[in-house]
Order: sequence, then structure tokens, then C-alpha cells
Amino acid sequence: MDINFIAAIDNEEDMVTPLINRAFLESPWYADIIYVLLNLQAPPELSRTESTFLKIKYLRFCILENVLFWRDHEGILLNFLLKEESDKVLQEFHACDCGGNLYWKTTADKILRAGFYFHTLCADVKKHVTSYHKCQI
Repeated sequence: MDINFIAAIDNEEDMVTPLINRAFLESPWYADIIYVLLNLQAPPELSRTESTFLKIKYLRFCILENVLFWRDHEGILLNFLLKEESDKVLQEFHACDCGGNLYWKTTADKILRAGFYFHTLCADVKKHVTSYHKCQI
């Protein structure tokens, strides 16, 4: 065994908590999902109904190489974005040089095809795109 691997095993804290972007742990969007992925149980403060819903929901998530991913219905892993990142990606895809200012569904599809996802994708894209006068179709 490699000496670095043995040292990592000796440090129990490293074995319990995989490396994950701290922003995901502090985000209200993802805190419960990360908790379930790390502990394989719902947070104790949730009701039974919320726990059941969260356990079903977490099956679509995974952590690979310190990044949170969401698996779509075809099994493709999409990079989950934080709120700040999602706003930036949304603005870039809507106002890009290569065919920006599109219908909201087209913009949402472009974001998905690029491999990005966030839980309010459709609602945010529709709100953002329809707020522009020339985009209100």
C-alpha cells in the first residue's frame, strides 16, 4: 500500500467526509441532498414526509471528483450549479454571440446540452428570457 493511502485511512475524518465544494454544503439548495449522500439517511430535523421525498430525490444525485452531478432520465450526468453560477450561465447562454436571445425553451435546452443543471432551470430561464422585450414570444 502507498504510504499516502495509509495516512488517509488513519485520518477518520477524511474517510467520513468526501471532499466537496464547501459552497455546496452551505447552500440551501443542496445542503439536504449532500447530507443524504454522505450519511445515507435524511437529516433528523425533517418530517417523515420530507424525509421520504428527499430519499427518493437523492437517487438522481452523485458526487464525483468533488463535484455534485444530477443524472437525467437518460443517465447523462449534468454538472449541478450554485445559484451564482446558474445566473452567470443563464446570462451567457441567453446573450451569447452564437444565437442568443432565443425562446426560453431553446435557451434551457442549450444549457442542458452543455452539461449544466440547477433545480430551478426552467423557471429561471423563462423569467430571464421573457423579461427582455424582443424575446417575449
